[in-house]
Amino acid sequence: MNRLKTLLAFAFCCTMICSAKAQDELTEALKKDSKKDTKVYALRSLEGKNVAIHIMPHYDEHVLKISCLTDTITNNDYWGVPVDVTYLSRSFLQIKYEVRGGSNFGLGNTLLLCVSGNRLYEALHILRYTDWDSGNLIKKYNVRLSVTSYKKPYVLKAKISDKSISTDEPESNYQYTDQTALQFDGKLKVFYSVKENLYDTLNVCYPNLSYKREIQGNFPKVLLGNEQYVFIGGQWFEIDTDTLTKY
Repeated sequence: MNRLKTLLAFAFCCTMICSAKAQDELTEALKKDSKKDTKVYALRSLEGKNVAIHIMPHYDEHVLKISCLTDTITNNDYWGVPVDVTYLSRSFLQIKYEVRGGSNFGLGNTLLLCVSGNRLYEALHILRYTDWDSGNLIKKYNVRLSVTSYKKPYVLKAKISDKSISTDEPESNYQYTDQTALQFDGKLKVFYSVKENLYDTLNVCYPNLSYKREIQGNFPKVLLGNEQYVFIGGQWFEIDTDTLTKY
């Protein structure tokens, strides 16, 4: 009996050692891929100066870091997939990144960056797409962005498509397309649809923190179909009824 226990304990230790070794090898591979996929992009600041933007994915930590000069943005909502980076103009860099969705559920966001006064600004941070397919229900949402005015005042065009197809409840089906123009706030360095007064006590949700907060003031708001966002305190939030969710 003692011999059997010893053998089982030995087998368990060997399994744990092999598992730890495999995990270490995977982590090292992810770190190498992260280093390989780190890129530098040349951008022109809103004042006309040439600056370098460093896009640094950390696949092992599921973190995306973006830096310019001494300023850094850290995104903890990033899923370990290479980002898609494009220029919308000489002064705006668009970063499309994936977010962890779930079974049959694709999810991704768009972050639009600019630089002013040696600082990085999130000119816009929104849901880019959702893709849900459970067989009897298909839901798809997508937003495409383009800058239509390359000189001040900047104008951003957003094309929105949204559809829902259900075989069980066909009476709920819909297909929606629209496009809208967002203006640029030169002081806050963000795009917006409207400026709206907000006086309410709302739930504020971060990835690892939530609390109630009294919100008072006039804030830039973005309307993209059924999705709405508000820029408060230098941060973008999705707003839904009585809840603000950090982007």
